[in-house]
Amino acid sequence: MERFSSPIRYAKYQNLVIRQQDEIFLRQNRLDSFESLWTSKSGTIIKNIKPRSVACIEISLQHRVRTLYLKRHKTEFIPVRSLLCFLGLKKSVSQGMLEFENICAFRKKGIPTVHPVAAGEKRIRFFWTKSFLLTEDFHPYVSLEYLLKTNPDFLKGPAGEIRRESLIQSLSSLAKKMHKSGFNHRDFNATHILLNYTTESHEPALALFDLQRVEKYSVLRIRWKIKSLARLNYSLPASVFTEQDRLNLLLFYNGRKTPAMMDRLQWFWIQKKTERIRRHTEKKTKGKFKSD
Repeated sequence: MERFSSPIRYAKYQNLVIRQQDEIFLRQNRLDSFESLWTSKSGTIIKNIKPRSVACIEISLQHRVRTLYLKRHKTEFIPVRSLLCFLGLKKSVSQGMLEFENICAFRKKGIPTVHPVAAGEKRIRFFWTKSFLLTEDFHPYVSLEYLLKTNPDFLKGPAGEIRRESLIQSLSSLAKKMHKSGFNHRDFNATHILLNYTTESHEPALALFDLQRVEKYSVLRIRWKIKSLARLNYSLPASVFTEQDRLNLLLFYNGRKTPAMMDRLQWFWIQKKTERIRRHTEKKTKGKFKSD
């Protein structure tokens, strides 16, 4: 876990920030400017949608291959963030730089997340910008979603039941620590939760990624628990996780073994929110099929 939670030291340049330990590496590969990274043709595009693309880049260095992910945010219109930045209420305006800052903020609080290598932003016009984030591959961690798809039996049976309870406890602790630190991951689900099991332990090491939409220090933070646990609950397949597992997400978060009246009320809210997420997701999916 320490590998993903140590503080980040970085150097600032025009339109660019680089993690200090990666400056020489990027310079050697001629990737030490905004333009060189933005226009790089290296790697394989693994995601390409209207607002952004992600490329997987492999670079050989002294008989070692480093795998990097370059997330480019295409030109976006950001009037509110631009005004807040102009007034000094925000450091950065773009998605790429915001995510870099969020990663650093998580690390400062000891919350595990991915290794940021570099980030950059460039204004096209006052309300328009483009940006990127460069991160390192998080091997040997895999996403919880990937584990559930490729090896669901890992969490089944007598041994799987022990692992499942430990996983639920770890997920609850991660959510609670994140919220107490003043952050809310607005997509806290199996897709964005990374985990790694060692052969010696049933308890996984956890980390988070995709932090571009993180909320900070909101006056509505009382709702963070309901929203986060509902998103996580929705992403856990019924074929693996029982109703007791799902209730335990809340009980472990609240530090209880049996539900009190407030726990039951919060669990009711979580179930209602989960159902709203389900309906919204199904509606989006149907709309996508129709447009296709």
